[in-house]
Amino acid sequence: MDSLFYRKFLITLATIVLALFSIISHATATLEKVSLQLDWKYQFEFAGFIMAKEKGFYEDEGLDVEILEYIEDIDIVDSVLSGQHNYGIHNSSIVIHEGQLKPAILMATYFQRSPLVLVTSKEIKQPKDLIGKKIMGTIDELKYSSVALMLNHFFVNDTNSTFQPHSFNIDDFAQHKVDAMTAFRTNELFELNKQNIEYNILDPADYGFSMSAVDLFTSLSEALSHPNRTRKFVKASNKGWAYALSHPEETITLIYNHYSNKKSIESLRFEAEITKKMMLLDFFEIGESNKELSLRVLKQLQHTGLLPTTVKLGDFRLEDVLNKFNRDINFTDKQWQYLYNKKEITMCIDPDWMPFESIENGRHIGITADIIKDFNQQLPIPIRMIETKDWQESLSKAKQRQCDIFSLAAKTPERSQYMDFTAPYLDIPIVMATRMDTIFINDIAEIKDKKLGVVKGYAIAETLRVKIPGINIIDVESLSDGLARVENGELFGYIDNLLVISNSIQKDFISILKISSRLDDHVELAIGTRNDQPQLNQVFEILVKNISDAKLQPIYNKWVAVQPKASLDYKLLWKLLIALLLVSLGYFLHIFKLKNLNAQLLTLSTTDKLTGLYNRVRIDELLIQKKADVDRYGIEVALILLDIDLFKNVNDDYGHLTGDAVLIEFAQILKHYVRETDYVGRWGGEEFIIICPNIGIKDASLLADKLLQQIQTHSFSIIGSLTASTGLSQMTTELSINDALSNADKALYQSKKNGRNQTTVYR
Repeated sequence: MDSLFYRKFLITLATIVLALFSIISHATATLEKVSLQLDWKYQFEFAGFIMAKEKGFYEDEGLDVEILEYIEDIDIVDSVLSGQHNYGIHNSSIVIHEGQLKPAILMATYFQRSPLVLVTSKEIKQPKDLIGKKIMGTIDELKYSSVALMLNHFFVNDTNSTFQPHSFNIDDFAQHKVDAMTAFRTNELFELNKQNIEYNILDPADYGFSMSAVDLFTSLSEALSHPNRTRKFVKASNKGWAYALSHPEETITLIYNHYSNKKSIESLRFEAEITKKMMLLDFFEIGESNKELSLRVLKQLQHTGLLPTTVKLGDFRLEDVLNKFNRDINFTDKQWQYLYNKKEITMCIDPDWMPFESIENGRHIGITADIIKDFNQQLPIPIRMIETKDWQESLSKAKQRQCDIFSLAAKTPERSQYMDFTAPYLDIPIVMATRMDTIFINDIAEIKDKKLGVVKGYAIAETLRVKIPGINIIDVESLSDGLARVENGELFGYIDNLLVISNSIQKDFISILKISSRLDDHVELAIGTRNDQPQLNQVFEILVKNISDAKLQPIYNKWVAVQPKASLDYKLLWKLLIALLLVSLGYFLHIFKLKNLNAQLLTLSTTDKLTGLYNRVRIDELLIQKKADVDRYGIEVALILLDIDLFKNVNDDYGHLTGDAVLIEFAQILKHYVRETDYVGRWGGEEFIIICPNIGIKDASLLADKLLQQIQTHSFSIIGSLTASTGLSQMTTELSINDALSNADKALYQSKKNGRNQTTVYR
């Protein structure tokens, strides 16, 4: 019995030890090592950082922090800006070093008021009394600090007074070797009081020269390469300061016992009391930086001539720098590091593919140009266009790694050998343009022997050659080349996506060319990225996912709308007159037929083939229109999603042909009982949508209930009766289209969950 107990005890103990070892090993392995260089010795001035380390706040953020005490002759600014140390402490929110404004990034400010003052002998009552006196201080304190600004303002300088290096020993002042010395309220005043040495204080803040202190700073490289790590360091440091201020005795004891006992417990208590006053916690949050104070300091330095007036502060605070490049975007630290090291991203485009893109006077214009511009604002490095004469040259340069990205391209097996592709951000139907006298073509395979133009290198050419063996695809140089060759009869048709062909016909080929066929194919367009740098694809995948409909729609509206020409095009006018004459003389009947066929094409492109209701494409267009009406005019628009209950049973029991017949009957009920102003569409499968303008959610609910009643009482062919469920939501200015649809879908799900054959309004 004892042996069994002993064995179980050993097994349990071993398991616990192994688990603890695993946890400790894992935690140690995942911590990022960073260093903080202090600008003085260990004392309460740095209590927040010390307690963040000792209480595990840095470790909680995944950081292993080394806090380095100041050592003589170390150049703190250079050590941080050169990357030797990650973070540093400075006694000003802006870093002036050797007469220059350094590109330091301010992470946080802990002393909103600098404790630096000038301690003077009793007879010196005001700054002007210092003229002709001996003043002791460090080089920076006597040149760039608030004390220096005060001295300069009262014309105290090294020509009419004696400036000497600081000995950091109050005995020089006590023995009257100097008349004044720079001192910190948190340090030297305690010793002066303890020794009963008489003194006056000249505080620069009393004369309008105020600076901060214990400013946490880093380099631009660290901020851009590791924004997440830098933010975590600030967060943990702020937490450490909050703890130190709330537990001063614990903090003082820890500093004294484990960091430095050069200052007594009493002096540390004195320092803690002054520290709290310097932080101005009634006015500022812990770590908050005051931009206005920094700008004022810069102006004062410029006014004194210590800095040129041409120097601009720019973005120097961490959040300002990160927000400038939209640093809220969820790049990883490795991705930031990759971008920082890369310096720029080169891009190839299709120089003749409007409204998507084109090159005009060396400038990238079009839909993708505006999208790329938005991407550029979110990246820390620029995207630079490589100018090419045609798409084929762009492909060639991408193969040679002269282009890092394609602004817009479809993924193909051949391109995938040298490029990766993001998720598509544009999905456009493929159509064919022909001369006006061509009848509507239902199936492109019927004319596969005719000459059909496609820009050389376009993905649709590969697709069609595989799909329709023997199709006579003719390579053309560009969109305009292809359409011109159709106009002169060299080609029967030109194949491309709907937007570019429609745009070009309206601008240059109206009444000459038309869209005579809509192919079953569509093109999914994405960002192409060189596949030898996978981080680039990861970056643009994130950017593409962040594109919203609200951002895309104004861009579409800008470039897809036909722009009127400023002057009359007489050549085009004569072509129109001749075309009209020919139509009036001999082709009236033929044109009438063509109009009917084009109307059929429009109907086919916007209606569901089975039910005759609007299809998903048309519903999406209507949703965008109604959202614009909601935003602009404040009208009410309700959305109703309907789903046939247990429709799978219909297909399983009666077959898909019967299921299709049920869907057709169901659609007729919806069309018959909605208002004339409502839009009914097939959303997908057995799910339908109704867009109800100028109606509140209450009335929309009554309409939904009426529809469910009609559906329930209707006798469907073959199957008899069935029911449906609905979900309702309201479009508002605050909600995106996707949010409103999602709300309706959630309500529909609730109707299903609650037993079906009912209406649920999203609240």
